[in-house]
Amino acid sequence: MEVTAQNFKAVLPMVEKAIDEAQFVAIDGEFTGLNLVKPVSALDLPLERYDALRESSRQFLLVQFGLCTFHYDSKKDLYTNRAFNFYVWPRPYTRNAPDLRFMCQTSSIDFLVKQDFDFNKLFKHGISYLKPEAEEKMKKAIEDRQITRKSNDTPNAQHIPIPEAMETYINEIKTKIQTFIQGNSNTLFLEKSNAFQRRLIYQVAREEFTGIFLESVAVGRDRVIKITKMDANEHAQKDLDRNQSEFDVLDEAVGFAKVIQKLSQSRKPVVGHNMFLDLCYTLNQFVCTLPESYSEFKHLANKTFPILVDTKTMATQYPFRDEIFNSSLEELKNTLMTAPFHMPDVKAVSVDSGYELESEKYHEAGYDAFITGLCFIAMSNHLGTLSKELGPKPRLMPDSPLLKPFFNKIHLMRIADIPYMNLAGEDISPNRDHVFHVTFPSEWKTSDLVNLFSAFGNVQVSWLNESSAYVSLYDPTSAKEVLSALNCSSVYNIMTYGQFKSFEASASLTGITPTLAQSKLSFSDSVSELKELTKKRSISPDPEPYKRSKSVTDDDTPVQTSKNFAESSDW
Repeated sequence: MEVTAQNFKAVLPMVEKAIDEAQFVAIDGEFTGLNLVKPVSALDLPLERYDALRESSRQFLLVQFGLCTFHYDSKKDLYTNRAFNFYVWPRPYTRNAPDLRFMCQTSSIDFLVKQDFDFNKLFKHGISYLKPEAEEKMKKAIEDRQITRKSNDTPNAQHIPIPEAMETYINEIKTKIQTFIQGNSNTLFLEKSNAFQRRLIYQVAREEFTGIFLESVAVGRDRVIKITKMDANEHAQKDLDRNQSEFDVLDEAVGFAKVIQKLSQSRKPVVGHNMFLDLCYTLNQFVCTLPESYSEFKHLANKTFPILVDTKTMATQYPFRDEIFNSSLEELKNTLMTAPFHMPDVKAVSVDSGYELESEKYHEAGYDAFITGLCFIAMSNHLGTLSKELGPKPRLMPDSPLLKPFFNKIHLMRIADIPYMNLAGEDISPNRDHVFHVTFPSEWKTSDLVNLFSAFGNVQVSWLNESSAYVSLYDPTSAKEVLSALNCSSVYNIMTYGQFKSFEASASLTGITPTLAQSKLSFSDSVSELKELTKKRSISPDPEPYKRSKSVTDDDTPVQTSKNFAESSDW
């Protein structure tokens, strides 16, 4: 079901009911941009990857949110689904509402266009949203404004002397009001005025006239005073209506954030596929600005969504990784439709409120959420078949203890030795004694680094920028010999991964970078020595013309790593 500002108010109770009745909820998002602002490496730590993604989530917008609820009928032993596609757009409903600025990435917008994403619907009818902090700020502003307005309407309100320069203007306004009261018209709009002029007009009306009601209204882009004839009772009711209207506008501005609040309050398992982006953008747009601290981010994510399940983490870890060789969403679905897996038949609750497997609407957020939920059910049930305690066709519920090893483990792209981020505990801390940080002339290619380390066998190069990279030995037994054998050149610098990280931590405090710390230069070096030492050249006279490769292992290529989940005796 498509949900826009036009039907959001009517659909919201249905969404809340669907969440309440669901066994679990699957989500997916579409964005104005994906690429990280900071460069990423195959040897990033989780906190470094979070750092980079935090910057991106502040630059780009999530513009379509897919939510699919899955409902289990124990009597029929089957699931049904309800799916919702929300178009979300940060429309400023009032002058005091946040007026956001954001970035678009050409490739992301082009991708959405090719998927027939309706940008007109987004911009014209997107659902507004406010984070709780912004909502509270606007609520306080409304309350303060109403208190001020009420105090100004009382007989003992502080009188403001009319400046001599404005006496003629105020007298003209009084004449217009008097003529209006004596006439047959029920409504009068005064000319455009500034805030101080309006304050004086309200004062004159209160002190010298009765039976009228004044309010500031927008006419085009201007603010004017509208005067209406009414008695005291009508005046009082109008005040109440106006006050309530201001809160109604705020409630409408909160908009889609109510869905995220409901999802959080439900404490239901939330399932996503490769969901680090979805999680960060959702928290940053609808909950609160992502904190700089990685530990605070973990706490925020855990507090907002106590149970998160990433189907990509499931697909790439034991016991699924030996059967699943491509974990992209569409390919994962295809694999789970073949033996030894079984894809469940999950029907829509109604024709206009859900998806069928045959719908084939990839990259529509609601459909991707639906497919994600299907994959979760299929893998959960397969896990059940491995249990000795369950029957041949078990139905594993989302809260099963067998699934707990996958809870709150968020997949990290292209990091072989840290495949996931653990939101509920300590992250994996791999041994990287076989990894070295190398700085070198910007003309160097991958082949130069391979040649440099050729005496130590095969290596894996992970580029950081044009003049630095990590080099990992496939044979870690010779790691202790690297520094003594190679670190004797003015052309390049080598340090262990551990040394580099220590220097990097110190640099954040002292400003001395790892490269500068290893430099053999002093300020007394001559200019000629400086030029000679920093002269850029290839390590070999005739380097093989390899093309620089900034990637290491394809995300979907199986990587031989140690088991990250302990095998259960019941599997």
